[in-house]
Amino acid sequence: MNSTLQSFTAEDTWHGGHYGIEFELGAPSDDRVRVALQAIWSHPSLEGCYISRDVEPCKQVRVDLLENALEGHLYGIATLPNGGSAACGTYICRLQDQKGQPLRDLLSFYVPLGALSKTYPVGPYPFSDVDRAAAWRPELDRWMVNLGRRVFGEVRFPLALVGFEVDFPKVTAEAVQRDGVPAKRYDGFLRQVGDRLEWYPPTDFELIRVTGIGGIGSPDATPSSNPKT
Repeated sequence: MNSTLQSFTAEDTWHGGHYGIEFELGAPSDDRVRVALQAIWSHPSLEGCYISRDVEPCKQVRVDLLENALEGHLYGIATLPNGGSAACGTYICRLQDQKGQPLRDLLSFYVPLGALSKTYPVGPYPFSDVDRAAAWRPELDRWMVNLGRRVFGEVRFPLALVGFEVDFPKVTAEAVQRDGVPAKRYDGFLRQVGDRLEWYPPTDFELIRVTGIGGIGSPDATPSSNPKT
């Protein structure tokens, strides 16, 4: 793997929000979460994972996913599609209802924009440079989708979103199953259809999310909005 270890501890590495893929894994399950994490961190474009972002990777011991606690962040280095490297991470979110009962597991893989900007022309995205985003996002999205398909090969999941700080937990696989994928969408949708995944790329790079426009259950939602398998 082409990997020049990007600094974990540089001031701007973890700044600027993050771009990534977030999976709805379904009903809470330690086994499913662990297998999904192993699928991600064994990807040939990733190096890791490590427990701390405040210590350089060369000074840490890699995490044993069979022994590490599932909650919280893990960190590593990604070789991006353009050959550059960037710090990256995973995060587990275990949703609960108001009574504290477990509902569903979410798993995120992400690249912070501070790190991403060192190898892609991110600029002040998502607040401007929408035209520039249309140039780099599709390439990065394809890489994220490839990672999602790898996870799906080990753990079937109903839905993943790809984009900037995506809309989970507001978006749910249940709602997409009921209402369809929005025709106007700021995030890419990777959706299970039978025994395969369908990819619905974003249709709008202008990240101004207006309640009721292009959201799940809105008039723009359609069950078959431009899938790419």
